[in-house]
Amino acid sequence: MKKLVVILMAFALVLAAATGSLAKAKKTGEVEKNVYTDSKFGFQITGLKNWKVKAPKEPSLVRVAMTQRNFKVSTIPGADKHTTSIPTVIILADTTSLTLEQFEESLIGRGKLLQNKEEFMLKLDLLPNSETLEVHDVTIDSMPARDYTLKQPYKKTGEDPRIRDPIYGSEVIIKDFVAGHVLFFKKGKTIYVVQSSCEREFFYPVISEFQKILASWKSLE
Repeated sequence: MKKLVVILMAFALVLAAATGSLAKAKKTGEVEKNVYTDSKFGFQITGLKNWKVKAPKEPSLVRVAMTQRNFKVSTIPGADKHTTSIPTVIILADTTSLTLEQFEESLIGRGKLLQNKEEFMLKLDLLPNSETLEVHDVTIDSMPARDYTLKQPYKKTGEDPRIRDPIYGSEVIIKDFVAGHVLFFKKGKTIYVVQSSCEREFFYPVISEFQKILASWKSLE
């Protein structure tokens, strides 16, 4: 009996320690009134009133994710909230000895210097299987940056309520693409990657919101 009590007490202590460890898991940064501040990577950015700003837990390449609250469902026949790509902005940051050009070539081109390329690609879901439409040199808070305009075609299945077929049902194939931008810029040893994306039909109505969010970027001293 005593042995069982000792085992149970030991298990309880291990469980308490694990719970305490999870409770202390730090976020990537602080969010206050839709303003995200990242003291680790030295930047601040502000979401618009109709956007949700969320900081994931450390460790994470994704420092902050923003999603539009009042997004519209695609008007494509068969599309619904589950097949609609919600307007989203995600910001990744990491330290690297690579130059901006080397990082860009490793992620977009055929360069092999980036050790954690797969991790970046998993987070940047707009990059795989995308077509590059334009590349521009831009400036983010006085920092030179590269801006890729991308198009990612897709096929999805959905239910079209206008179809009433007792044999084949109402399932339809939806063909369209997700549109967006991926920007790369570097300050010191920190590389920043910003992805903004949404359904093709919402891209031009939402692009001004993407631009306002990015324009709020502030580097912290």
